[in-house]
Amino acid sequence: MILDPFLSDLLRSLLSTRSVAALATLHDGRPCASMVPFVATMHHGRLRFVIHVSGLAAHTRDMRSVADVCLLITSPESPDVPPQALPRVSIVGRAEFIAGEHPDRPSLKAAYVAKFPEAVDLFEFADFSVVAIEPASARFVAGFARAMTLSADALVAAASDSGA
Repeated sequence: MILDPFLSDLLRSLLSTRSVAALATLHDGRPCASMVPFVATMHHGRLRFVIHVSGLAAHTRDMRSVADVCLLITSPESPDVPPQALPRVSIVGRAEFIAGEHPDRPSLKAAYVAKFPEAVDLFEFADFSVVAIEPASARFVAGFARAMTLSADALVAAASDSGA
């Protein structure tokens, strides 16, 4: 599916301006959601959502056990928009733990720290990991009765226009 310019702009806005997402993982075989700061980044044509997680967090252990995850990014609430009409995107993907020697780690860390400069000191803690989530598909809701399923390629096309 190719998005029209309005929908592309709306999706790009969600990916580039929002700073937190709900991260859904499987915890002991049951769904569990957490809040995570994230940054969307394009590198060599690949869209990835970067999170920085503590080994003490249940969602970190969950992702190490089952790499399939889902991120939900929503527009802020507004008194002018009913909750059901809030734009949002639910991104299904796989979590990859990026080791210290991984060639992409410096650029992923730089993208994360650029968005969250207060997190720079957390990179010194040994129990924190950089995780890159590569999307497989997305469900984009642009408003009430305006839902669509997007391929990973459509999501990449929308994000790449933003300089994410």
